[in-house]
Amino acid sequence: MLELKDIKKSYNMGTTKQEVLKGISLKFRKNEFTSILGKSGSGKTTLLNIIGGLDKYDSGDLIIEGTSTKNYKERDWDTYRNHRVGFIFQSYNLIMHQTVYSNVEIALTLSGVSKAERKRRVLEVIEKVGLKEHVNKKPNQLSGGQMQRVAIARALVNNPEIILADEPTGALDTNTSVQIMDLLKEIAKDKLIIMVTHNPDLAKEYSSRIITLKDGQIINDSNPFDGDEEVNERKTKATSISLLTSLQLSFNNLLTKKGRTFLTAFAGSIGIIGIALILALSNGVSNYVANIEKDSLGDLPITVERNSFDIFGSVTEAFSQAANQQQKEKDDKIHSEDDFVTAKQTTEQGVLTKNNLKEFKKYVESNEQIKNNSDAITYGYDLDLQVYTRNYERVDSNQFKLNATESLFKEMDSRESASNKYKILAGKLPENYNEVMLILPENNVIPDSVLYALDIKNKEKLKNDMEEFKKDDKYKVESSTYEYSDFLDKTYKLILNTDYYKEENGTFIDYSNDKEYLKNKINNGMDIKIVGVVQDENSSTVSIGYKHDLTLHIINEIAKTSIYKKQMDNKNINVLTGQEFDDVNDTFDNLAKQLGIYDENDPSSINMYPKNLEGKDAIVKAIEKYNEEKKNNNENNLVIKYSDMMKSLVNGVTKIVSMVSYGLIGLVAISLVVSSIMIGIITYISVLERTKEIGILRAIGASKKDIKRVFRAETIIEGLSAGILGIGITLLLTGPINLIVSKVGEIDNIAHLKIINIVLLIGLSVGLNVIAGAKPSSMAAKKDPVESLRSE
Repeated sequence: MLELKDIKKSYNMGTTKQEVLKGISLKFRKNEFTSILGKSGSGKTTLLNIIGGLDKYDSGDLIIEGTSTKNYKERDWDTYRNHRVGFIFQSYNLIMHQTVYSNVEIALTLSGVSKAERKRRVLEVIEKVGLKEHVNKKPNQLSGGQMQRVAIARALVNNPEIILADEPTGALDTNTSVQIMDLLKEIAKDKLIIMVTHNPDLAKEYSSRIITLKDGQIINDSNPFDGDEEVNERKTKATSISLLTSLQLSFNNLLTKKGRTFLTAFAGSIGIIGIALILALSNGVSNYVANIEKDSLGDLPITVERNSFDIFGSVTEAFSQAANQQQKEKDDKIHSEDDFVTAKQTTEQGVLTKNNLKEFKKYVESNEQIKNNSDAITYGYDLDLQVYTRNYERVDSNQFKLNATESLFKEMDSRESASNKYKILAGKLPENYNEVMLILPENNVIPDSVLYALDIKNKEKLKNDMEEFKKDDKYKVESSTYEYSDFLDKTYKLILNTDYYKEENGTFIDYSNDKEYLKNKINNGMDIKIVGVVQDENSSTVSIGYKHDLTLHIINEIAKTSIYKKQMDNKNINVLTGQEFDDVNDTFDNLAKQLGIYDENDPSSINMYPKNLEGKDAIVKAIEKYNEEKKNNNENNLVIKYSDMMKSLVNGVTKIVSMVSYGLIGLVAISLVVSSIMIGIITYISVLERTKEIGILRAIGASKKDIKRVFRAETIIEGLSAGILGIGITLLLTGPINLIVSKVGEIDNIAHLKIINIVLLIGLSVGLNVIAGAKPSSMAAKKDPVESLRSE
């Protein structure tokens, strides 16, 4: 069954080579109790380790069941140790953090035996060695004799043909030694037991054969065997420790070092906490932006203008203006703000595109996709209202500002739902075309330039302020407060753009500088009255809002004038000069704007208000389809450019949030790297502490891959613990963070983790720990099993 042919083994001791076995040749019977005697250094243990496959011979051959082992690979030796050999050691070599049951079961786990079968066989062999009552105890709760019985049970559980015992009674008292030897003698009835011992009396009493070694050679064999026995072909399969068993081994080991395990997990969790908090806040901000997008759909429509600019930096400018906006105490007063002294010029860089809105308006009004997904579609006409005070002063705040371009008068949002966005502070919303309202921002601040324009603030005061500013550029204008009633029922006069011109000898002459003529026109102009003071929290500027009805009224009234009719009869001739347009600055479009000539079918802007986010996407697709058709028809001049302010703002904010998040994650990732290095060190320390366990596992058939898997399982547990701990702490922190932000910023649930974030972060923690523990795990797998068993 088992045969050794001229086995030789030597070790390198520094620069010298020491021969331990010098040509050992032996044959063993299938059933016998063989003792190997010899002094220390005679080669007994080395011979036993070679028979057990723990150590490799230099030359010769070990023949098992008629098969040479010269060409055995690692996995063949692992299978041999697990299925054919059982080891019993002097120092028991039990895994101290495992129960009696688990210490015995692990050999069967390597063999791939089913759970039910494992339980039956483990309990059977434990009862056989007399430890039925101690099955759930740890080795440190047992006596020396009981621990040796556990080792015997472990050696027997896989029903091996060979039991190798290395000084099995060396650490036991006399009575216990007798019990163990009686047990081994009983086992030897149907197995081959090879025992190494220093005790010749013990060998004589219990052994059926005694082999004596001296200096690596056999000097005596009491019962040699030279015959042949029937070869017993035993089917075996490769051994393997499952991931579950690896996790169990490592988990039980970590439980013996609870304090260190917790500190390691906590250190590893710090980086996870940092990244988790950043992601939680990023999620909250993204949701907040998405909610703003939903809530602001009505305020930020998809807009197509006759003259479209691609403006860069608009998002940054919007944030800057919001951040620097002067905050006033909220009360029932209107506060003035010095803007004519502190005004700054804003330069917008972009590429001008001229859109054909007359053609596009036809498409909009005929396209069901746009109409069905729009809450409202409005048209703007770039009116330059000619409004005057009772003192014949033009109501235009721009004239009082150092640098300004926006008109004070703006057409109101004509949608039915738009009235909800205006908070009425006094009066009412306009109902007739000649009624207007004063629109204030949320902080109720009104610039001095508007106050001067509306003839609320004395213009003599302006002159004095300007003089003082020239003397001292740090001069501050004193703020004033006003009642809402100061603005209500204020009446102004509106004249038409065409009222400035008077026909003489077939041409029209500009009389805007003729004071008497102008006064007469103003006196006969239409009354415009402020009927309400409202607040628009989404607006940062002051304006005078008028109804779309006024726009249509002005267009229709201008269309009745003689100058309009004469100019429209011949669009090639300038009605003011009587000559053809020169197509430089003297163009029909420029003159039409000057005269207030508008075609209701040719607006200056089209605003499409989506019903919802899906509707916005549908409108955009319809516009893109329109452009695609024009391109395909080579009508590139009809391709339009549109502006989606909501998309620009959201993309801008999202980009800023992402950049900040990535930057912070990059910084926090340093702690992950540090914790990963620490995990690697901890795993290396664990390898050193569990060296004997490595030897035990190798002795019962565990492969190098199995050992690597055991320590990789430890890093998985550490990583999983760190990840779960980090997520748990983060979830605890999000409560106070949300409470603080809710009270300070009035934003609810700003910090929250998504399930996908939790899964990915725990996976990241596990992955980093596995990577960090890869090198120590490989070192553990490469450890020599014989040397490992000798470690303490």
